[in-house]
Amino acid sequence: MLPPTAYLPSIKAIASYPVATLEDALRYLHLIYNPPVRGSRRRRVLSVKSKQREDELAAEELRDDTFERAYAIKWLSALIAQCGGGGDDAEEDDSEGEGTTTRRELLIENAASLLATCAGTASAGIVTRQLVFEVPALDALPITIKLTDVPLDNQDYGSVGAQTWGGACIMAEMIAEDPGAFGLPKQGNRRPSRCLELGAGTGLVSLTIGKIVERLGCPVHIMATDYYPSVLENLERNVRSNFQGKPILSTSRLDWSTFCHVESKEALFQEPFDVIYGADIIYEALHATWIKSCLEILLRKPTSSFDDPIFHLIIPLRATHAFESNTIEEVFQMHKSDEKLRDDVELVVKHKQVIVCDAGSGKHGEEVVYAYYKIGWGFAS
Repeated sequence: MLPPTAYLPSIKAIASYPVATLEDALRYLHLIYNPPVRGSRRRRVLSVKSKQREDELAAEELRDDTFERAYAIKWLSALIAQCGGGGDDAEEDDSEGEGTTTRRELLIENAASLLATCAGTASAGIVTRQLVFEVPALDALPITIKLTDVPLDNQDYGSVGAQTWGGACIMAEMIAEDPGAFGLPKQGNRRPSRCLELGAGTGLVSLTIGKIVERLGCPVHIMATDYYPSVLENLERNVRSNFQGKPILSTSRLDWSTFCHVESKEALFQEPFDVIYGADIIYEALHATWIKSCLEILLRKPTSSFDDPIFHLIIPLRATHAFESNTIEEVFQMHKSDEKLRDDVELVVKHKQVIVCDAGSGKHGEEVVYAYYKIGWGFAS
């Protein structure tokens, strides 16, 4: 991996380069300075992992080089100054499916976000990321998610959703790899469907789904929910950043602890959902119980036209939260029967998979372990 001083277009002539070249330069800088999420990299086969690890080590070395970082900051500042005033170049003013936002405007917006990260805003608790996921089913360009994390409110544990956690990254990547396995329709499917994310936090999972269904052209509506005020505010900001004025994805407040006791539900929650998602949302003893109560109302029951509504859940298996993690299999029994369309179905665990990730700490062999559950309607006995 070349250093920024060798790779980036000349500062003096930035404005003369095609937008595509400048976009490529920003993608390169993101590889180096985009803040990684701890425990979000699944272990692959050795050959892939080894090459990936080589790239990671090279990026880490460049990230720690103060001279190269200073040059990157200078280059980004020059890009914003030289290209931020607009221009008559037809290519630069090409709209690429982002509403009225031009490629030039997107370029400057992304450069400003990365400049804030390089210049140290991240150390104050505000982190801007750009995550890119390949979607083999679409056979097209990767999808890109712009994401902002904000600080916790006075270290209040209820505001942890203001930051992006490894489980959400893993789920988003898995959905991108195989949308159908996570309940998303095939391209051209015109049957309307409803998706819900519980404890959406920064919104990464919902945003990924939104980008995919936008490409698929399917009538899917996604509802991203959380309950903490500052988390919801940041979630809404991330949705606007990725879907300007588009009705694909909406947000709403949902408090699991009280939802079932509210007699008059919001209109958005009066119809059940076909698929529900949750990542990194079990960190208190009662969470599993509250979530089950919500699912009993919000997860659609099986029908002849949609026979397997599923709640997809990924949680970290932390030693410090072992009791909380274990509550999942206490609250949801394992599925034991393949009978369908009986009236006495209950929510059960239909599938469990253990996912091992590199911790990303630089310590050899350190890992983060997750459990992926598929929970749906079935029979425990």
